Amino acid sequence: MLAFSIEVDAPLTKTHVSNALEPLLEDPSIGEIWVAADPKILGYLVMSWGWGIESGGREALIDEVYVAPEARGSKLATGMVQAAVASAKRAGTKAIFLETEADNPRSRRLYERLGFEVEPSVWMRLEL
Repeated sequence: MLAFSIEVDAPLTKTHVSNALEPLLEDPSIGEIWVAADPKILGYLVMSWGWGIESGGREALIDEVYVAPEARGSKLATGMVQAAVASAKRAGTKAIFLETEADNPRSRRLYERLGFEVEPSVWMRLEL
């Protein structure tokens, strides 16, 4: 996760990542983490749960998808996203959201191939 944060120019500290991960690892009602390894970790996906009136109930947010440079093009990201979508369906999720950078056409093509559509809404953020 630290490598991913550096790659996308949003460097996070080890403490920040640890504080964000520990609750997810301890409480599956918060979300799920998917890890691909052979035996080295080659990628991961983090999905968290939410609730939305507009969605009609439970929502999921695919917060991060990362594949190590040496494993890109191997369909690893496709498999992790498909596994997360299947898990969300089993959990009764009504909609899955994700965010990707506008200047990342490779990831956008992947998500579009998997059925995700661009929405006209704009995400906004307030740090607390």
